Amino acid sequence: SSGINAEYGGARHQETVPCPHVDTNPARVQYCSQEMVLFRENLINKMCRHCIKFPLRSEELHVHLAKTLLSQGHLAPLPLHAMPVFWSHDHALRLYPIPDVVVIADKYDAFSVSATDCLMFNPGSFPKSNFSFKVYLPAQKKIENCEIAT
Repeated sequence: SSGINAEYGGARHQETVPCPHVDTNPARVQYCSQEMVLFRENLINKMCRHCIKFPLRSEELHVHLAKTLLSQGHLAPLPLHAMPVFWSHDHALRLYPIPDVVVIADKYDAFSVSATDCLMFNPGSFPKSNFSFKVYLPAQKKIENCEIAT
């Protein structure tokens, strides 16, 4: 954890939030009994460039991504030349035991998939999707579609 730098307006925020925490990528959040993994990476694009068998329908891309990540138990299931890994931090990319929720913050369209007792979703690109996005409600363990009226 590190404090917010005063050079970037942090002094004003420090009054409101006295002990801010800045998370890493991926970030792991424990909420009550649920474990959530937040990962900001353009995974679908990388997976498409390096896949052996492309899905027949493009609507199935997110299902293939979810199954691949969960079956591999890792957020970087590609060869090292495609997605280099800093080995001393490789443990942060592991998905074992399988978390309750995985958020893939990708440029790809919004999606949600439920596989092996894990909800995996991408909130979507906010400006590209007419200001619609997905919201996870931890108390109900469900994902809702939301939109800001313009």
